Amino acid sequence: MRSVYEASNALEAHMILNLLEQEGITGRVDGEYLPGGVGELQAINLVRVMVDEPDFERARQVIRDWEAIRVVEEETMARQRSGGISVFVFGLAIGGGLMFWAYNMPVTRHGIDINGDGVLDEKRVYRNNRLIRTEVDRNFDGKADAVYYFDRRGLIKVAEHDDNFDGVYETRFKYTDGMKDLQESDLNQDGNTDFRASFKFGNLDEVVITGEGRDSRKKQQKFRMGKLVSAEYDSDGDGGFDTEYEYDYFEEVK
Repeated sequence: MRSVYEASNALEAHMILNLLEQEGITGRVDGEYLPGGVGELQAINLVRVMVDEPDFERARQVIRDWEAIRVVEEETMARQRSGGISVFVFGLAIGGGLMFWAYNMPVTRHGIDINGDGVLDEKRVYRNNRLIRTEVDRNFDGKADAVYYFDRRGLIKVAEHDDNFDGVYETRFKYTDGMKDLQESDLNQDGNTDFRASFKFGNLDEVVITGEGRDSRKKQQKFRMGKLVSAEYDSDGDGGFDTEYEYDYFEEVK
């Protein structure tokens, strides 16, 4: 895992982690118990928020967006200070109250035992009575292999799948306004995306398949209403498509 944020204390670190989890990014806090044992030494940067390497850039963007909002809020509070100390104190109290509320929102879990074995196969996680995540064990082995994250409107925004049930989420789906928008998969699990599918209004539109390892070949497929209609293939790996296919109603090459 990789450090995405260095906090001054555990409370700040968990607030950042909570922010990332709301965006479908899982992680952990490292070093939260160290500041209490450093005595008189400065404890800054000992507490870190860690995320998986594939999530690092997206997590940094979420944090940058949050920091930008915080800067605006601080500038606003600075202007309020010039108008009187009472306004500043009121704003600080409101901001602190909101942070405390966001950090301490109650989390509850519900679920469904699909196969009747007494174990929940679908777990639904709620925060403040709002669904934020669903975890599904599709092959009933006791481990979640599909996780769905929801936004504040209750619409799905990100999903992660472990389709070969080996404990690694190799496929990520992204949604826009609740509709599937993009699928990215690392099918050979070498750390790189080798299968990418794009959707229009939830319908499959295009698939791009890239070669494994040093294989730089690429194939691009076009779909219409879920059916394969055409494809382009880079057979020699020079970066340009040199073979084209068209398909009939039964997806046979014309």
